Amino acid sequence: MAEAVLHQFTEGVHPGDAVTDQVLLIQRWLRELGFISEIYAERIEPEFAGRVRLAGEYKPGPNERGLIHHHAVGSDIADRLQSIELPQILIYHNITPPEYFAATNPIMARQLDKGRAQLAAARSRTLLALGDSAYNERELVELGFSPTGVLPIVLDETRYNLPLAPSVAATCDQHKPLLLFVGRLVPNKRQEDLIKLLYCLQRIIPEARLVLVGSPHVQSYVEWQRELASSLGLDDGAVQWAGHVTQQEMLTYYRCADVYVSMSEHEGFGKPLIESMYLGLPVVAYASTAVPDTMGDAGIMFFRKDYEALAELIATILADDGLRGRIVTRQTERVRHFLEPQVRQTWIAILRRLGLLAAGQSPG
Repeated sequence: MAEAVLHQFTEGVHPGDAVTDQVLLIQRWLRELGFISEIYAERIEPEFAGRVRLAGEYKPGPNERGLIHHHAVGSDIADRLQSIELPQILIYHNITPPEYFAATNPIMARQLDKGRAQLAAARSRTLLALGDSAYNERELVELGFSPTGVLPIVLDETRYNLPLAPSVAATCDQHKPLLLFVGRLVPNKRQEDLIKLLYCLQRIIPEARLVLVGSPHVQSYVEWQRELASSLGLDDGAVQWAGHVTQQEMLTYYRCADVYVSMSEHEGFGKPLIESMYLGLPVVAYASTAVPDTMGDAGIMFFRKDYEALAELIATILADDGLRGRIVTRQTERVRHFLEPQVRQTWIAILRRLGLLAAGQSPG
């Protein structure tokens, strides 16, 4: 009997990217289940050479009963898939509203518009549409996809068993207490609001500092943030723009920080939220888009950006060990929903539901 084939398609693969991590993990699961499974992408970073194939190399094979399409932005690969006569499992990672980029990056705004049009066009070929959050599934339902479901982003515990990066840890120890945010430096993440929050927090705790970890995708936005910090009188060391960091460096920031704070106004899932929960870092987050679905009843969410009140709240968390402990305990319970064993069982159930997992294929 010929082996079952189920390939994945994504716009690009990038180190430190939540979608890329999910694609690689699903490939491992599929291969463990006995599938032949490759990953095809339009853009492949050097770190993934030999592990991911260029989309142009793909040719449909005789034993394929479907394919998996990860969609998060306008892409050539979505256009390619329109001509392939195979039913698709769509995994939707959300598309940031283009208006966030209209003024700073019109090219990106057009790509996001294109992505939304491609999403609607994929409906007729989609066997099952999965959101990686309940928020994303609701958007799929509104667009007329059926049936739908949720396959959450996975937190792969094997990637978090690394020692501290000594140089990063030493720098963090010099700047306490430390607020942390992890995410691309783009307008929807609203890092400028974190700078405003730090300004208010320093009135209570003058030594407080902020670290922003993430790639500067819109350089003019980063420059404006720096000007804002300067205009507020924050000294050179008050805000650190760490840029893109290694996995070990990122974990060190999580472990050395005192509070994780998010002011982001658009999240399709928010993987740093669950990373913070897993690593014992209290989370305070603006309750926008997918954030409530990801956090559940864990952490602390707020619905209005009252900077002075938030500064007082964070100061209380920093001073009250009992409160901090209760927050961390509830977060630890919540993050279990996103660990590999549970999400893998959800994936196996999806394959069985679609008839793609044969009776002889063991879940492992």
